[in-house]
Amino acid sequence: MIALLFTEFTKAARRTRTLIITVMLVGLPTLILFAIHARADRPADNPNGEGLFRLASQSGLLVPAPVLSVMSGFLLVVIAGTIAADSVAGDAAWGNLRYLLLRPVPRGRLLVAKAVVAGVLIWACTVLVSAAALVGGLLLFGAHPVTFPGVARFAGGFHLDEGALLLRNAVATAYVAFGYTALLALGTLFSTLTDTATSAIGATVGVYVVSQILDGIGQLGQIRYAFPTHYLSAWRAMFVENRYPTDMLVGLAVQVAYLIVFGAAAIVWFQRKDIRS
Repeated sequence: MIALLFTEFTKAARRTRTLIITVMLVGLPTLILFAIHARADRPADNPNGEGLFRLASQSGLLVPAPVLSVMSGFLLVVIAGTIAADSVAGDAAWGNLRYLLLRPVPRGRLLVAKAVVAGVLIWACTVLVSAAALVGGLLLFGAHPVTFPGVARFAGGFHLDEGALLLRNAVATAYVAFGYTALLALGTLFSTLTDTATSAIGATVGVYVVSQILDGIGQLGQIRYAFPTHYLSAWRAMFVENRYPTDMLVGLAVQVAYLIVFGAAAIVWFQRKDIRS
């Protein structure tokens, strides 16, 4: 299994697509960082939304939060969906899948290996975004505690020191990365359903886009709680309200449920699929 994982990871890491994604994930946080620096003289009257960008100029340790907030909603979804959905369909499109299955490796084990490699790459992409924002922020703004202005029940505001900011950045990064577990399971399933990588990627990203749209319709009520994107931004309460919300735990449970259901479906379908590519 270890040899299989190493082979799949090496193959994925050597692709030109991986290099392009890496450049994007370092370059965009850098552009956002310079935008924050250019607007640093504006007042920070609201720690949520745009105000989080304004507060980021107080300390480089806060920069990963607004960068993750911007990139986790769409760009990272597209990248994660591409990585997950291309795992099997990509080989099928190139006509390599039949040759892979000639090796004495059970189909289920091969699929799990591809999903694990895709998951590792998704985590690596999320960590890279956060790390690029943190390093750039420290270079531009240094490491300082941050005082958030009062909002909601925190009328007098609250204060986060350097250690607290680092910890919450780490928790936010891990939560966002794990928040794509459902996308990984869906992408793997769609990748086994088609021999065209473009179709699998479109279906995977499309499900998340539709989920985000439906999640914004309040009339759907509690149905929205089952959507894979509903709890994706729950981590922001750590910076906005100075608390670790229980929604984060619920969000993790939702992701695990998607992984179990759609991951199992992908394995069952792939084991019975007639491979022609």
